[in-house]
This record gives sequence, C-alpha cells and structure tokens, in this order.
Amino acid sequence: MGDDFLIGYRITTQNSTIHAENLSVSKSMTPCIGVKKNTLILPRESNEVLETTLRHNEEEFFTFVTHQTLHLQSHQAIGGQVHSSTETLTLPTHCYAVEFNDDTATITLLQ
Repeated sequence: MGDDFLIGYRITTQNSTIHAENLSVSKSMTPCIGVKKNTLILPRESNEVLETTLRHNEEEFFTFVTHQTLHLQSHQAIGGQVHSSTETLTLPTHCYAVEFNDDTATITLLQ
C-alpha cells in the first residue's frame, strides 16, 4: 500500500524563454478519494524522494500528465516594432497514489 500525494505544476515563459517553473509535491494529509486511472512506473534510486524522482524522469512524467486537463494562458502585446508574449501552462493539483519499491515508483492518478 502506498501514500497519496498532491502534485501540481506551472511554467511561465516570456518571449519563449522560461521565466518561472514550479513543481509542487506534497504528501496528502488525508486519504484521497477517487477511482484509480492512469498509471506510470518510473525508475528511482533507493530512498529517493518523489520530487527528485519526478525531476529525474521529467519527460516521462510530463508525457503522462498531459493526458489530463491542462490550463494555458497566453498574452501578447504588439506595438510598433515590439512584440512580446507571455504564456503560462498549469497542471492543476491532482491526487496520485504512489507506491515506492527499491528501484521504482508507481504513480497512479486518482479521479
């Protein structure tokens, strides 16, 4: 049996350059209620915390979470010969059931 974690993500770019990025990972204080949906198994080092595992496997993790609802905000300003843009991509915080083994972490979306 694993633990429930709340995971969210936000990245902001300005003129196509990363301005801010935040991955939030916290253990849920209460059990999450929901139906188990998609599952992802990631390799991990023994005793590695979940956030580190996600960062070491970020391409696989972000491919996994893009099957969920994402929010995109885009603002553009065009004036004279100046063009600027700001985009913010947000993965709203969701609850995931996580089971740790010595060399893997099994992450399952709860909906």
